[in-house]
Amino acid sequence: MKKLLVTFFTILFCLTSSVGYSKGGNYKDTDWNMTFYDNGGFPSDVGDKKNLRWMEENENKFLRFSLHNKQVGKSASDDKKRMGAPYWERAELKQVGTFEKKSTYEINFKFRLIKGFKNNKEYIFQIHGYNTMKCNAPIVMLQFKGKKEKRLRLFLRQFPSNRKDTVKNLIKDSHWSKYELSTKSSKRIFPKDIMNKWTTIKFLIKFDDINGKLDMFFNDEKIEENLSFDTLSCDTPHIKFGIYRAGNNKKGNVLSVIDFDKFIVNKIK
Repeated sequence: MKKLLVTFFTILFCLTSSVGYSKGGNYKDTDWNMTFYDNGGFPSDVGDKKNLRWMEENENKFLRFSLHNKQVGKSASDDKKRMGAPYWERAELKQVGTFEKKSTYEINFKFRLIKGFKNNKEYIFQIHGYNTMKCNAPIVMLQFKGKKEKRLRLFLRQFPSNRKDTVKNLIKDSHWSKYELSTKSSKRIFPKDIMNKWTTIKFLIKFDDINGKLDMFFNDEKIEENLSFDTLSCDTPHIKFGIYRAGNNKKGNVLSVIDFDKFIVNKIK
């Protein structure tokens, strides 16, 4: 009888584990100087719908994120209706550690679109300010969005001029400065134009106590300069990357796949 019970619970554990999600694993490659971790868990960590894998190509390792329709994120608010979406789908990693205020950083990374990015509001990179649930707001975001053809946009957080209000009210009354990104050769950056091509991103970003400045480079071309953004005094800025997007109960979302590599971050001053 004891053997039967042990066998039963062993099988049960294996079955429940196979449909669960990973949480807490660290991710870093030999040519990165940053470590990231799975702080919230993934919708799936097994089978064809696994959200994150290490890949290798021409002796180079990189991370591949995949997000399928209705893979609702594991963050506390992802299964709730908000910001015009019935739920939010998510597969992301978070930086170990945070950026210091009153400091300037150079942030470098590469990404490569493999499939999809035809859905509305798909974010691939964030600098988030999360400290506690009461001090919880993204600062910088890269997003693909558009009514017909999706295009790459940069979002920067702006808070009201009266910074003496409560954190809750400041977040509620904040808005985004939105930048339609372009290069010398293209008025807009569409997924089809960079699909299956490694794209290099660099940010020069200065964090002060409650605001900051940012320059952005796309494939070594400076495309934005001296842009302003706001932060909260309680913020602890850090990187999040992967796929984060609005759920869609009507048409559903198509599969999106993206690769990331070469995360190099240096403090300049």
